[in-house]
Amino acid sequence: MGVLDDIPILSRIIDLAYTMLLVILISAIIGLVLAYPVQLLWNYVFGELHYITVLQAWALNVLAGILFGKTGNGKK
Repeated sequence: MGVLDDIPILSRIIDLAYTMLLVILISAIIGLVLAYPVQLLWNYVFGELHYITVLQAWALNVLAGILFGKTGNGKK
């Protein structure tokens, strides 16, 4: 790691990349965990019509977040 000691900006960029990767990975895991109840509820309500997978439930969560998510900073 001698190169990283010589170039401090490179060290900061690599640390930032690791942090971003960790945040993305944790967000994906939390999203999949929260998609499981959506899948169960969907399959209970619309079970006879169409079953969905966990990935489809995850996509449904993302879509609902886009459509019904909070916009703005809350100031009037």
